[in-house]
Amino acid sequence: MNVEEIIGFEALYESMNKCVKGVLWKDGVAFYYHNWIRETLRLERELHDGTYKERPPKFFTVTEPKTREIMSIAFRDRVYQRSLNDKAIYPMTTRSFIYDNHACQKGKGTDKARRRLVCFLQKYYRKHGAEGYVLQCDIKGYYPNMWHDVAKQVLRKYLDDNIYQMAADILDNFPGEVGFNPGSQIIQIVGITALNDLDHYIKERLLIEFYIRYMDDFNLIHEKYEKLEESLGSIQNILAGTHMELNMEKTHIRHIKDGIRFLGFYFRLTDTGKVVITIDPKKVKHERKKLRRMVALVKKGEKTRAQVDEHFESWKKSASFGDSFKMLQRMDEFYKSLWEEDDDGILQKAENNDSGSETAGAGRG
Repeated sequence: MNVEEIIGFEALYESMNKCVKGVLWKDGVAFYYHNWIRETLRLERELHDGTYKERPPKFFTVTEPKTREIMSIAFRDRVYQRSLNDKAIYPMTTRSFIYDNHACQKGKGTDKARRRLVCFLQKYYRKHGAEGYVLQCDIKGYYPNMWHDVAKQVLRKYLDDNIYQMAADILDNFPGEVGFNPGSQIIQIVGITALNDLDHYIKERLLIEFYIRYMDDFNLIHEKYEKLEESLGSIQNILAGTHMELNMEKTHIRHIKDGIRFLGFYFRLTDTGKVVITIDPKKVKHERKKLRRMVALVKKGEKTRAQVDEHFESWKKSASFGDSFKMLQRMDEFYKSLWEEDDDGILQKAENNDSGSETAGAGRG
């Protein structure tokens, strides 16, 4: 591939316009964008003459959806990495993916993955009825435990020599020999590519027809328990070759009618062939606590009502997948009550509503 297509002025300008979306309020981004001609010319020159050096990243901790450390890189470095990823790494790696690898790709995502699982369950029922099993797998500390050499080997298989070296130089900026921070777009592509060989092995060697993966969360559905037990052993052996292992607390073989937990929802196949979809009760409880905190911040003047309304509407849209009508009704009532009560009343009522019966009801809704 012509490197000019990645580090030329036009390529970097196109990448900048992609990177700026939604973050123009940040000082560093606004400075680059306001001086985009000068900054882009400088970045292009440094990349051409070999004087480009990535600026020191910043690290911060997020707690949503779970606590983890995030690495933030300078905007100019993000512009370069986005161009490298979109022009070369993404098209070169993803062309060999199986269809049911659903994370971080154009035209895919969580909603499509959920709908695909529903399609699988319906198709399975037409062929085998409601008797069968699912092997649910989750890799232990996927990004934190990923070896840098393994990540490079993954990219080495798919990239041209010059593109690989550009990508390897970026990977070398991560400290240590083990562990990556998923804040980088290139690392996310490494994440969806690292298990590509395993995907093909499951589909082509183990002959598992109903197989779906979203990053390091994947499911195998089969009519025979023994087949999935055998598959589990094969998967563990393959992962061991890449210094990865399954999280056995989240990896198990269950009857298909007991439900499949996937991307925040439970999918249960009934005896009649209907797929019942309910949101994970933990997601509901977590959102209730978050709303309580956000409303309290509004009362302190640190947030606006419009910001909290926008967040809640966004959450409801995401939670509306599946059989969630009654749960959403209860959430609307809960949200309304937060604004009606005084501060002490909010805390007391929220605690009462977070009882087990309410949470269980959210799962049934």
